[in-house]
Amino acid sequence: MWDFVKKVTYGARVLLARRGEKQIVTVGGHPTQVLRGGQGAPLVYLHSALGETVWLPFHDAWAAQFDVIAPAHPGFADSQGLEDIGSMDDLVFHYAELFDTLGLDDFALGGVSLGGWIAVEYAVRYPDRVRRLWLADAAGLWLDAYPYFDLFRYAQDVRRLREALFHDPDSAVASMIVKDVQNSSDETLIAVYRALTALARLVWERPYSPHLPRRLSRIRCPTLIVWGASDRLIAPAYAEEYHRLIPNSTLKILEHCGHLPMFECEREFVRLVADFCRSEQTA
Repeated sequence: MWDFVKKVTYGARVLLARRGEKQIVTVGGHPTQVLRGGQGAPLVYLHSALGETVWLPFHDAWAAQFDVIAPAHPGFADSQGLEDIGSMDDLVFHYAELFDTLGLDDFALGGVSLGGWIAVEYAVRYPDRVRRLWLADAAGLWLDAYPYFDLFRYAQDVRRLREALFHDPDSAVASMIVKDVQNSSDETLIAVYRALTALARLVWERPYSPHLPRRLSRIRCPTLIVWGASDRLIAPAYAEEYHRLIPNSTLKILEHCGHLPMFECEREFVRLVADFCRSEQTA
């Protein structure tokens, strides 16, 4: 009963999160979905492979203080052009063009998981354009002692997925985010298929960049690294490695949190990112 109440409550919060509006921007000849809402300094959020491409409570909380800009990667939601994306370089240049189109030249940038990796790759190429960088449970590096959980192998194993993604795989949020197949709509299943297809184009052969470690010293802005202590998809050892390699970085480990802090530890995650990005306005 309590889990049902939590799901209904979160659903109500989604419906009441109304600051964001959907725009379609043309990038490289393809339509790209951008969610945007709020006022203040720009804060760009790059989503995970989960595909959080609707306006959600964590977006709305940031929008009380920032101009929140949340694009959908090619192949997700209403963003097209996946056929032109064959590497991380292609994706970074896609975002360089999108940010040019939106007039973004001095902004806070971050993301979760895949989105964090993209944010880091952008920051090493365009260090003068990012004022604050943050990443949460990000892919991109590789440690032989800590291989990533194999998402493709266990894509249909709901139990294993929840265990990899959440501190508490039996929680209401875990069942709400990773639904049982029999309880999923056709629309949800199609979205999952599209997300895995898009992800495969980037990481099927190699889910990391061998060049990234030596490039991280190019990042010039303050960087916040947030990681779930119970992340079983990308182990917290990667947080330590990012912290070691990125100059002027700060590391925050969230206890009782897995791979998706924007859902499992929403309040603390939102506060950490907001405080970090807001500090640029008073520095």
